[in-house]
Amino acid sequence: MILKKLPKHLLFLIILLSINSFDKNNKYKGDKILIDIGDSLIAGAGGEGTTMSNVTLKLLKGNWIVKNRGVGGENTLTIGARQGGIPMYIKDAITIPANGLSVEIPNGIYSSYNNKNIHPLIQGEGGLNPCYINGIECTLKRNSKTEKYSIKRNRRSSESYTTKPNTNIVTQLSLETKGIATMFIGQNGGYENPEDLLNQINQFVNHKGDENIIIITSHGNGNSETVKPIKEKYGRKLIDLKKYMSEKAIYDAIEFELLPNDREYPTSEDLERMDKNQTPKTLLKDGIHFNSVGYELLGRLRYKKGKELGYW
Repeated sequence: MILKKLPKHLLFLIILLSINSFDKNNKYKGDKILIDIGDSLIAGAGGEGTTMSNVTLKLLKGNWIVKNRGVGGENTLTIGARQGGIPMYIKDAITIPANGLSVEIPNGIYSSYNNKNIHPLIQGEGGLNPCYINGIECTLKRNSKTEKYSIKRNRRSSESYTTKPNTNIVTQLSLETKGIATMFIGQNGGYENPEDLLNQINQFVNHKGDENIIIITSHGNGNSETVKPIKEKYGRKLIDLKKYMSEKAIYDAIEFELLPNDREYPTSEDLERMDKNQTPKTLLKDGIHFNSVGYELLGRLRYKKGKELGYW
């Protein structure tokens, strides 16, 4: 070992500097990367260009990179396949041609969580491609007409490659574990009960390799029973979005001057929805997706949580 050859005083200095590089409050000190993983609520559907990602980016100080990895319509298992915590695989053996031509995947893509089909690439990639089959860089595609999947190698080779059955597809996003990850999942299902959702989140976190995370539970799906086990496990790292949107969001919108303070808001319909633990209609584009005001609030809320956790 090279370290053994170093003088003792230099070795001590290296160890001391290493210790000092860790903040006593466990604040994140790595690369300034923030990755937002989830469905259309991460992507920003309905916000007309305003997303949680770009709102938080405006508030961050320093040279931050914020990656929006939201894809509409995906459930927890499909998102988990992209993120890498719940890998996806090809059930059958296939031969990837040496010349770069596409080969159809006969029976689709499967989740390692329950060995059932999942359906990525319906509304976007979100960091899925390039993907890797046993180290071979590939591109996974979906035919929107036939709903069939195909894969091709990105660089030609002298030989074709035949996979074994149940070969994993490693996504680009699954390799991006540095930085802070916000996981906003659950609106589109994919789990059977609160404990199942927690178990999937645990696999997301285990794959990331650290707990530099923020978890956001859906404002439209689930209830306090869904949130309870996640809160017990992750505590302050959780944002209970249903609670925030039904209790405080509309008043924050007025305080931040995103809505006029003229007693027009909250409307009577907003108050009725809030009494039912629902998001005020004033903050929504449709039944689930936020408008620009709703996403502005979400971005500020996430920024506040990250600051509270010492991430920035």
